[in-house]
Amino acid sequence: MKTLTKAAVLAVAALGATPALAAPVPVSGTVPVAKANIVRPLVLTASSDLNFGTIILGSYASTQTVTVSQGGALVGCGTSGLTCQGATSAANYLVKGTNNAVVTVAAPNVTITNANNAAQTLTVVLNAPATVNLGANGNSTGAPFSIGGSLDVPVGAGDGLYAGTMAVTVDYQ
Repeated sequence: MKTLTKAAVLAVAALGATPALAAPVPVSGTVPVAKANIVRPLVLTASSDLNFGTIILGSYASTQTVTVSQGGALVGCGTSGLTCQGATSAANYLVKGTNNAVVTVAAPNVTITNANNAAQTLTVVLNAPATVNLGANGNSTGAPFSIGGSLDVPVGAGDGLYAGTMAVTVDYQ
């Protein structure tokens, strides 16, 4: 009898340790879906430099600012002690990617260095659009955009050709 009682206790214990089987339960409410947005790689091509032309130093008592707009217009010469000559232009770019996508433009300031004296540098503060819409033909013709900038010319700036690389990048928004 003791053996039969032990067997019954073990059987009850084994039944209690077995998980109860239940029917699968569907998600209530909105059913989640799997998604993936596939985009073409962006291609950024530069077609012209940001050019402030030739800046002739005159008589002025403090730093003067020369600006080239995104449209290529020059501002800040002629009345500030500086005279400007020659052609000016905004930097022009073309970006291609997925149709109708919007890309952000990053255009950090540029340090330009005097070719005659590497210790002489100036900073160009770039003026770029925050975003560019690639439009319906983003993957074929792309979307053009321009970048202007402002250059502070200090009193006694060294003469020479100043140049520096623009590190412009674009990314999907």
